[in-house]
Amino acid sequence: MKRVLTILTVLLLVCSCESPSVVNPVPNYPVSMELNILGEYPNFTSANIGAHMEFVKPRFPNERVGYSGVLLFVNFNEQYSAFDLCCPHCVERFSPIEVNGMFAVCPICGEEYDLSYGYGVPTQGIAKNYLKTYKCNYNPATGKLVVYN
Repeated sequence: MKRVLTILTVLLLVCSCESPSVVNPVPNYPVSMELNILGEYPNFTSANIGAHMEFVKPRFPNERVGYSGVLLFVNFNEQYSAFDLCCPHCVERFSPIEVNGMFAVCPICGEEYDLSYGYGVPTQGIAKNYLKTYKCNYNPATGKLVVYN
């Protein structure tokens, strides 16, 4: 009985403790975008490392762009990455992060996030959370990039 009680106590402690760096404070809003890279955005190819585009408003009625908007980025692995434009430290919806080379910078707190490998890792300042990421699926045969959550 004592052993069962000990196991239950340990399970309760493990399940009830959640690190703040694990839970991203940026609210979950739907993301649903489809871009024709070959037709609409020919300069935004996966070979163009560091290229980025920002979408703060939907282009079409059925499109969704997350909480503050979507940042699309071509990372060092020549893959597409997608992030919410909201800084997870400030969580200010209408003050989106700004891209500066391979980094995104929050205009409010100054936190810098490394975009180079597609993770949005905080590199300076006091933020503990990564940028909120969205899934990307690119089909080179059709040139369609689908971004979703």
